Amino acid sequence: MTPSFSPERSEAIRAELITTVARTRPGRSRGLWAAVLVLAGTLAGAGISTAAFAATGSFSPTPTPVDQPAVDSGEGIIAPPGTEPGSPVISLLGTPQSLVVEDDVDVALDRPPREATHVRVTVTMTSPGTVTWGPDPEGNNPSSHASTADIGVTTAVAWYDFPLDGTAMRLYFQAAAGASATAVLQYLNQVPTRLGVNEHGDTFGVEGGPDGTPDLVRVTGVADDGREVEGYAWASKLSAFSPEHDAQPSTPKEAVEWQEERDEKYPSGWDIRVFESDGRTGIGTFHVG
Repeated sequence: MTPSFSPERSEAIRAELITTVARTRPGRSRGLWAAVLVLAGTLAGAGISTAAFAATGSFSPTPTPVDQPAVDSGEGIIAPPGTEPGSPVISLLGTPQSLVVEDDVDVALDRPPREATHVRVTVTMTSPGTVTWGPDPEGNNPSSHASTADIGVTTAVAWYDFPLDGTAMRLYFQAAAGASATAVLQYLNQVPTRLGVNEHGDTFGVEGGPDGTPDLVRVTGVADDGREVEGYAWASKLSAFSPEHDAQPSTPKEAVEWQEERDEKYPSGWDIRVFESDGRTGIGTFHVG
């Protein structure tokens, strides 16, 4: 399945996504940091969970029952145990609603639970083709595309949490000729969490909360013995143009020169160090594509 957005809507949706770097598997290119859909299973029922949303679908939150959602202090809360700093605490509210998408259909979101801040839309393609879905009646929304080979496997499933603005809202589903899907709508309460701060004063966690981008970004890397390892990479290293150039080019001429240099020296990318949250204790590497 290939998720797609217009450039304008990509930037708006990206601002609402928890950075995919938080759970990107080793060897993934930096292109995954752009706006993407989340490939994962459907969540249903009341409960609470925390999540760093992943483009790879390698992380799926498991709800734990609670009496009521967490309460936002206005600037985010301290991440509770088991929650990566910067990622939201998520409570699932009410009963999920499902529908079949075989043509154009829209759904009103005019009576969400009082505590709801988002609605999670999970779309599973059931026949090949393209289905667009989201709040824009003109169809400038995320789209799911599936081939015949995708049907029945995880690549045919995508989900995204749309923020609720407190006014009446509708979701629009549009299926191309021959395409079909099922959609599940689940109301959520999301409470942002603050980034962690280590003993050196560096922030760590995932992007997306009220504190913005951490100094140390959560990644999945490769340990020195070859095992998969969870740790942190310096944001400055993740965003560097190349190992020789920490910043981005400032002129077109410079961009061409740096690009040629990078292509010659690092045709397959390069590795950066992965640390514990202290940013000093090395535990592995992360491959920048």
